[in-house]
Amino acid sequence: MMAVTDDALAQLLAVPRVVYGYLRPEASDALEIAAWHKDIAHFCGEAGYQLAGVFTDRGVPHDCVKRAGLSGLLDVLALPETYGLVVPSIEHLSRDDTTLKILGLLISNTKAHIIVMDRA
Repeated sequence: MMAVTDDALAQLLAVPRVVYGYLRPEASDALEIAAWHKDIAHFCGEAGYQLAGVFTDRGVPHDCVKRAGLSGLLDVLALPETYGLVVPSIEHLSRDDTTLKILGLLISNTKAHIIVMDRA
């Protein structure tokens, strides 16, 4: 019978930290959005996160709370297997302090972590 080492057992029992990305580009530049997708995927791979998808709200004003992509994101952030949300910078959520507080509250209600790439 093969012996199982502590490291091997830890890897078998390790729960992947599932995350979702979120982008709110001011303009709909497809190349820029694709580059951000790639950056998020690279960041997640390096940090040990399992990226399950990226939600995008194109051209949505920074002070707007109701957003189609964000609504879908909030749904998946509430799933028990979701660890968190990855954004390239906090400005992808909002540049407006009041809006940022509201969005932060909505996200914190899901128990998901907010992971900001430019602060990592």
